[in-house]
Amino acid sequence: MTSYAAMTSQLAPAATAVLFDAGNPDAHYIRGTILEATDLPAAVQEYYQAAQARPDDYVLWLSLARARELNGQTQEAILAARQAIPLAPYYAEPHYQLGNILLRAGQKDEAFKELRLAGESNPKLMPGIIDLAWRISNRDLNQVQTLFGPMSPQLSLALAEYFRQRQEFEAATAMYAAAGSVGDKGRRTYIGDLVGAKHFEEAARLRAIDWPDGARRGAIFDPGFEQESNLKEKGFGWNLGDQKGGFHLSLDTNQPREGRSSLKVEFEGDTNLSSPIIFQLVMIEPNADYQLSFAIRTENLVTGALPLVSVIDANTDQPLASSEPFPKETNGWRDYTVGFKTGKSTVAVQITVRRQFCAAMPCPIFGRIWLDSFSLKETK
Repeated sequence: MTSYAAMTSQLAPAATAVLFDAGNPDAHYIRGTILEATDLPAAVQEYYQAAQARPDDYVLWLSLARARELNGQTQEAILAARQAIPLAPYYAEPHYQLGNILLRAGQKDEAFKELRLAGESNPKLMPGIIDLAWRISNRDLNQVQTLFGPMSPQLSLALAEYFRQRQEFEAATAMYAAAGSVGDKGRRTYIGDLVGAKHFEEAARLRAIDWPDGARRGAIFDPGFEQESNLKEKGFGWNLGDQKGGFHLSLDTNQPREGRSSLKVEFEGDTNLSSPIIFQLVMIEPNADYQLSFAIRTENLVTGALPLVSVIDANTDQPLASSEPFPKETNGWRDYTVGFKTGKSTVAVQITVRRQFCAAMPCPIFGRIWLDSFSLKETK
């Protein structure tokens, strides 16, 4: 009769099942589910009888908790939900349901303790729980952290990814920083996102986790090309421009200007004149005078558009200064200095190695250049 009532949602066979076996929890449970639509107090009583008949079943206690809350019995609902917790302490559902009841009852602090446990048990729930905390806190990161309590690296990473998806740059930056090594992969890709969105301060803050000088004004990463690096990892450090080919890069240990190696660029034909060959983003001070120094060596350059170094305002993409075009042959190292002044809103510049404008197209280039000893200092 219980099975038939469950399949047909008919109250009569459910009542008969309870009459036949008053101690059967399943019979009371099915009768309770059918009564919910028409007689909520009676449904609460049936769920209670079911839980009393099988008190070690957390599902029955959660059903009773839900029905009690719907019936306006908030405190009784909380008591029933608490009964379910020790029966399934590592399951997400008991913590999730108790957390939501507590939240609707105005007990935010305790509610989020339970919701956090639910999210840690079932990570698929965590984005929704974070979203709830973000809305309740009126988009205040400090309040969100207070709601969740002591932050673990894993929770910090979950918060970082939530804020990243919603383009909450400051909040995401703070949480990636708090996640530490747990968030290494996501943090490094996020630096590129921040740079692309021109949020340079936040990007520098995250870069400083791996490179302590990353947020220092005027700091150039690997200024002498002493180490291998991923030129396609967008952010700070040396990056490739949007080039399809036409040159080859390598670290050359033969006669560097200083240190162990220099960067060798071997040109092999056409390159994209509108894109840098290589560039680096550098944090600087606004409304300040700077001097960029570097060394170059060239050999057998043949082209109508020689290479040079430019400094570009990263905020506006406007050039601030450029060096003279490199000679076709230097017969050794030659030092260059380029002075420039930053604008009032300039917080970062791009140091770029690119080619001159060329009137005739195509405009191939052949030969070799070497780059070394970059430095940037503020001048008075």
